[in-house]
Amino acid sequence: MRARETTRGSEATWLVEARRTRWTEEIAEAVFRAQEAEGSTLWAFCQRHGLSYARVRFWQQRRGRVEPQLSFVPVSVSAATPGEFGSSGLELEVSGVRVHVREGASQELIARVVRALKEGAAC
Repeated sequence: MRARETTRGSEATWLVEARRTRWTEEIAEAVFRAQEAEGSTLWAFCQRHGLSYARVRFWQQRRGRVEPQLSFVPVSVSAATPGEFGSSGLELEVSGVRVHVREGASQELIARVVRALKEGAAC
């Protein structure tokens, strides 16, 4: 048992962290840096260090994904006449297009519509 403790004590910090149940972005990046420094294939790297190939591939794919960046766009706010949008709502104008947003619309849907309007204006 003592030999195992000594071995663990001399292991790299990234490897000790990588053997934990849950990974963070920092742990994944440390694993990728170590794999790139070794220059071996991902499979060989995982085998040599006792890491789950599936987990490393998952994080590798996640690393490659680009999260959509949301940004603010100029909007104008004007008073609506009572009853114009039902009980409540909002009107946005993006790239010359007016969008009526009713109460209860999801933020994701609104963001997708605004993004599509902005991308369409760039064409």
